[in-house]
Order: sequence, then structure tokens, then C-alpha cells
Amino acid sequence: MSSTTESTKDNQVAKRSMLNNFLYSECQKAFNKVGITINGDQPHDIRVKDDSVYLLFVKYSIGYDRIGVGEAYMDNKWESDDLVEMLSRIFKSKDAFSKKRNMVGNFFNSLPLIFFNLQNRFQARQDISNHYDIGNDLFKNMLDRSMNYSCGYWQKSVSLNPSDPNNNRKLNTLCETLEEAQINKMLLIGRKLKLEPGMKILDIGCGWGYLAKFLAINFGCDVVGVTISEQQYNYATTTDTELKDLEFLHIPDLDLPKAGKYEFRLQDYREVDETFDRIVSVGMIEHVGKKNYSEFFDVCKRCLKREGLLLLHTIGLNYHKIPQVDVWVNKYIFPGGMLPYHTQLIEAFYGKFVIEDWHNFGYDYYRTLIAWHKNFIATWPEIKDNYSERFKRMWTFFCSAQLLYLEFEPRIFGKSCYQSTVFQEVTHRFVEKD
Repeated sequence: MSSTTESTKDNQVAKRSMLNNFLYSECQKAFNKVGITINGDQPHDIRVKDDSVYLLFVKYSIGYDRIGVGEAYMDNKWESDDLVEMLSRIFKSKDAFSKKRNMVGNFFNSLPLIFFNLQNRFQARQDISNHYDIGNDLFKNMLDRSMNYSCGYWQKSVSLNPSDPNNNRKLNTLCETLEEAQINKMLLIGRKLKLEPGMKILDIGCGWGYLAKFLAINFGCDVVGVTISEQQYNYATTTDTELKDLEFLHIPDLDLPKAGKYEFRLQDYREVDETFDRIVSVGMIEHVGKKNYSEFFDVCKRCLKREGLLLLHTIGLNYHKIPQVDVWVNKYIFPGGMLPYHTQLIEAFYGKFVIEDWHNFGYDYYRTLIAWHKNFIATWPEIKDNYSERFKRMWTFFCSAQLLYLEFEPRIFGKSCYQSTVFQEVTHRFVEKD
């Protein structure tokens, strides 16, 4: 090998070393402002295993790359013993990782949402399958027995009996377990819908079917649940199909002489053409997309009796500078997902429905996600043979990022959990006077 060739290689190595040193220095300057040390000894410090990570964090800090940092974590190129604390320090920073960095990136990321319907019928089925058909074992281990994959309601509901002396005590009491919070949420939904025995209910995006079963058992309603996830449909129709298997859903205060019926269909909500007394949709509008909001509520209006009620439960955004789609989440977790702004929902209701109740309990999602994350980590050994280590790191990164979002979003980032109950605008409703 000639001396010229060796000299060229030495120069290239030196230049790469200079670049890495520069990127390392820039990263450490940014991390210093939020109390993070590269390869430090605090739990929230970052341990870098691959020098390419420095460039990714620099790109992230200027809004150029919104995916690379998460992908590098998935590929085990960096680590932190307290990932939630580390990410929270970055997200809360006003200097080192200014939120203004995202404005240009968010604009370009939003362009496809403006020009294309990313949640058309064909694409919706594919996107739903890519998430909800990952494997029922994952969700069964992460969630509770009721398989509710939405925000629980952790404040204990008051008794249906208004004279119950324990009402005030219950109002100030939190549920102790995830399962209790989810059952409490389903009870809240039933009460808000003012259900009566014999009513016919449509559950749009019924998941694994337990809300439909809960309403049938405790309120005596006949419930039709629709989903386009094959694994959810199979689970709903083959698991806990007997009343004796659903004893944990039973609410003693609502003891009815006869439970209602429930059925599940592998069907797109746009194909439903029947009339119902009530419609409920929990955690589904996030997959509809703003170009389909009008059609979604047209379907609800068409299928709802004139005196009926519709309850919508969703994650929503209060602040219009927060993007409806996170590019990393869209690529790896919820393809095609889009969080609605509260103003978009109100606009979509206009001319079709009148809002009767708007309930925001976003902080309850933080408690819910903590429980999901703990369950996922604790039960991972049971399912690890079915998934890759990269999948585990992906899911861990997602849960950690969502935890800090939901801890601070209601006050800083503007993300919340809404329950909105509406009735048809053409309906005349009368309040009975004392």
C-alpha cells in the first residue's frame, strides 16, 4: 500500500474523529442544560453505544429528524436506566430542545394529511391490522381482564342511588387497580347514555368486546359491536362467551332480572345501516382521520333514533400547534392514527348533533399508562419468544414517551382524554320541572 493511500485514510479517520468530537460536544452542551450527562452515572443519564447517536440528537434538536432518535433506541444504540425521566427533561426544556424546533418538521409532516385521505376503507383495514392484530397475547398481558385499551376512569363513581350516604366519600376516592378503573369507566359510560333494559346499542370499534358484554350484563341492553380487526373479532366471539365467565364485570348495584344480548361483526362502521337507541365509540375516532369525521358522524346520525344519544371517548388535542400525527408513532405504533383537535370534533358535530356533556379527564390516562407499562414489563418473559428484542425496545420507548406526554400534556402540551355525549340537533328535548 502506498504512503499516499495511507495518508488519505489517516486524514479521513481524523476528519471523522473531529466530526464526532464536534457532535459529541454539541450534544453535551444541550444535555447539560437539562441535567443529563453522556455516559454519566445517574439513572436518567444517557449511555451511548454508537457514535452515530450524536448526529441523530443534533438533528432532533433542530427539528430535522423526528424518527432517528427512537429508531436508534430500538436498535440498542443508546440506553438510559430511567428513560421516562430522561425524555421528560428533554421535552420540558425551553432552550436545549426548544419546541420551536418542530414547527418546520410538523408542517411537512402534515402535508399528506392535507392532500390525502389516509384512512380510506382499504387503508384503514391494513392500518388497524398492523396494530391490533400484532398478537392478542401482548394485549392480554398488558391490559386488564376487561381488555379495555383506552383511558380508565380512576375516580370512583357515585352510587346510582342519589340518597347513598357514601356518595361524597366515593367522589374523593381513587380506584386501586387498573381493572377497577376500567370497569368504573364502563359504568360511567352506561350512566351517561342513560341506558334502559331492552335498548339496542351500537358499539363502533368494539375492540375485544368487553364493553358490549358489560352493557348487556349490567344494563340489559342488546349490543352490536363492530370492528375491522380480525384478531379482536375472533377473541370477542370465542373468549368469555358465557355469563359465568363474565362474573368479574357484574355490578351488584345494577342487578337485573335478565341480561341483554351481544353480538360482534367484522364490519367497517361505514357499512352499518340499522337503527339504534344509543351509539358508543371508545378509542376509535383516533383512527378515523379528519377527512372522514363528517362521514363518521353522518353514519352515527343515520343509525341513531331521533331521541338517541351518542357517546364518543377519545384522546384529543387542545392546542393547535401540537401535531395530530407523530411521525415515529405513525410509522411504528399506530399507522394511520390521527388525534383530533377538540375544535374539529365540535365542528364535525355542527348541524348534526348538540353537545349535552363534555368531560375531560386526561390525567387519568397517565395513571392508566403507568399500569399498562408495568404490566408489559412484568409479563414480557411470558411472551418474549413471540416477539423480538427490538419490538420490546420499540414498545418501551413508546410507553415511556407517552407517559411523560400524558403527565404534562394537560397543562403544557395540550393532550387530553374526552368523553362527549351528544344528541341529534333535530330532537326536541324537554326538562321535567319539579
